[in-house]
Amino acid sequence: MRKIIQVILALMFLLLNGCTKNADDVKYIDPGIDSGGQVSANEHSDRISGSPYPVSSIPDTIFVIQDNNFTESELFTINSLQGLLAKEKPMLYRDHGQGYSLWIKDIGKNYPVILDNRFSNNFTGLINYFKGKISGYVLSNLHDNSSNTAISICGFLNSIAITSDKISLMVNLGIRKVEDVRDRDESWALNKYANEFSTKILCYQKEGKDLFLGDYSIFANAFYFFDNMGSAITNRAFSRMDDNSIMIGWGDDEYNTVKMASNNSVMVNAGDWALNLSTLSNFNVETKQKNHLETLINHEGVQTVCFVMTDGDNVQWLLNDFATGQNWFGSPDRGKVNIGWTISPSFCELAPTVMKYLYDNSANSENGRDYFIAGPSGIGYFYPEQYPAINSNAQLLNEFMKKSDLNILNVIGDNGSIEKVKPFLNIESIDAIFLYTYAKNYTGLAGKIMWYNGKPVIGGRFALWQGANSPEELASKLNGMARNPNSPDGYSLIPVHVWSEGVKDIEACVSLLDSHVRVVAPDEFVALIKKNLSNTSVKSPE
Repeated sequence: MRKIIQVILALMFLLLNGCTKNADDVKYIDPGIDSGGQVSANEHSDRISGSPYPVSSIPDTIFVIQDNNFTESELFTINSLQGLLAKEKPMLYRDHGQGYSLWIKDIGKNYPVILDNRFSNNFTGLINYFKGKISGYVLSNLHDNSSNTAISICGFLNSIAITSDKISLMVNLGIRKVEDVRDRDESWALNKYANEFSTKILCYQKEGKDLFLGDYSIFANAFYFFDNMGSAITNRAFSRMDDNSIMIGWGDDEYNTVKMASNNSVMVNAGDWALNLSTLSNFNVETKQKNHLETLINHEGVQTVCFVMTDGDNVQWLLNDFATGQNWFGSPDRGKVNIGWTISPSFCELAPTVMKYLYDNSANSENGRDYFIAGPSGIGYFYPEQYPAINSNAQLLNEFMKKSDLNILNVIGDNGSIEKVKPFLNIESIDAIFLYTYAKNYTGLAGKIMWYNGKPVIGGRFALWQGANSPEELASKLNGMARNPNSPDGYSLIPVHVWSEGVKDIEACVSLLDSHVRVVAPDEFVALIKKNLSNTSVKSPE
């Protein structure tokens, strides 16, 4: 009912205020009309109980900023203003091109939100318009420890971050200085304001990336910092976090970054180049896949193969060029072969409109079907062997899997042991696990299939990965595999390394497969293994 009322109010607003529409039915308000941000009453987005992700109100009017019209210094300040406003209700969106242009177009076309372009090239006008919502400014440099420090403290000081070239503008607009942190670093911020920082969201971000992710950090009151893994401040930052909290950002070393997080029961959302999360995270959207398996067809004398794209846990990639890049979901050749895609279940709360768009635009043809599974290692990336709170994590993941309409979990582990993933196999939403080892191009288990609680844990057999197997080499190996659906050797899970291979490489490999090699989507792959192997395979001890 609330959704219907919100739509009616938005439509009434459009009619009363003469809003124009472009050819794609995206709603843009006339720049001469003051929307005041009042289309609907405040309605909060839904959150799973125990979710680490902060929430405010669903947006109704969004002022769209074209990034290429502003300097870095201005974008730094806009980023902080965006996060600050989102605490009450998101009102800004940075159109940075690629996926970000796609997401705001989708929002304008399909949701009861007015898009306002009046400040798309007007920094002074933007700050002046919202100055009544700002308590002051924090002065810092750009791209150094002080910029990270400013972003860290702006949220609970209700302030925007600026550089020295904007001081005169602040004076003219009557915005006062709250802090000058140009000679401060993140340790100073943590020492002075330790009790103000969230224990559910931590932003780990290199200083040179301070134009990104800052909006979400400020929205969440997250500590926004960078230092070496193992340093005193890094240890302190992670040790203060709650179990099953989130580190968003990225480090220089994947393994050691994820290991540090895992040891502290913190999950990683790779988001160092992410924008607009404070806005995208505040929508209520049902996220349901449209391509679930309808009919299971069994074949004798075949080798059954499943290709699964890696790195769907990477939040910033999914937001940037995943959907537009022709190697990946933006490929015009999708639908020519069955492909599994990994996606972070966190997207049902971090960017639900994006998740819905990807689900709705997945391919389903007579030649090929897209199917999504949960990326490593669920809500966020971690190593189960090193994660103390694994049991409570599994219970939280159960709810995220249901909300995301996902039922297969991809896990990257340290050693490929089934023991530490058993809690995942005890929850109702997970039908199977695709288990990769961090080493050996995710194929340390060499296709081994293990069982627990009637559910298979399936190891990657070969990788489509530059330096490991070319499409030609992989096809040759698959053509030589067993043609027996009643044997574990009759099934091959293929991790596809997205940074070196793409949709065309999968198609090139499939074109070289013999007729006895059958390529299926992940849900069909799991269903066939359960049907044909559950009573014949060696079970792991329970």
